[in-house]
Amino acid sequence: MKKNIGFSILLIIVLCAGVAFILLRNRHTVELTSSSSEQSVNAEVPKEAAPSKENVVPIYQEKVNQLKASVEKNPSNAAHIASLARLLMDGHQTSEAIRYFERAILIQPKNDSLFFDLSVCYFTEKKYDKAMETTEKILRFKKNHPKALYNKAMILATKGNSAEAEKTLKHLITVAPQSDEAAQAKAFFHSAGK
Repeated sequence: MKKNIGFSILLIIVLCAGVAFILLRNRHTVELTSSSSEQSVNAEVPKEAAPSKENVVPIYQEKVNQLKASVEKNPSNAAHIASLARLLMDGHQTSEAIRYFERAILIQPKNDSLFFDLSVCYFTEKKYDKAMETTEKILRFKKNHPKALYNKAMILATKGNSAEAEKTLKHLITVAPQSDEAAQAKAFFHSAGK
């Protein structure tokens, strides 16, 4: 029993580190183009100015306001809605980001990137069932999606289902052996002595 608890704790730690790695690797750049002036604004917040819950820099709020204005003018522009959602997610405003991801998904119902980010938001909000439901939607139209499989394993581990999490990681290694997510899964198994 102690070995299984230790394995579960190690699984959760390794999976959370992997998710942090994936999220940091997949930073989004937002380009906002005004149709009247054709000016482009880069809405990526520099690393040194990245907002935290305690420190939201003025440039971040400006970019959020610009994107909100753009979305209000053109509510069917999925790219701007998604950019706003990602910026809010990066600014630790996940509950608001969720609403915009859901709007963007209504316009682009097969966009796996939107579903993945939405799942991460739900996970951050500790809505694990919603995170799993969203991840399963990705796997319905891309059954061997490496990020979705890794995400599924992390959610399962967080919910205490280490056996299913391990099974999902093994499947990930089999179907996408060269992916970054499989490398993370292999590192986990190596560190767990499996």
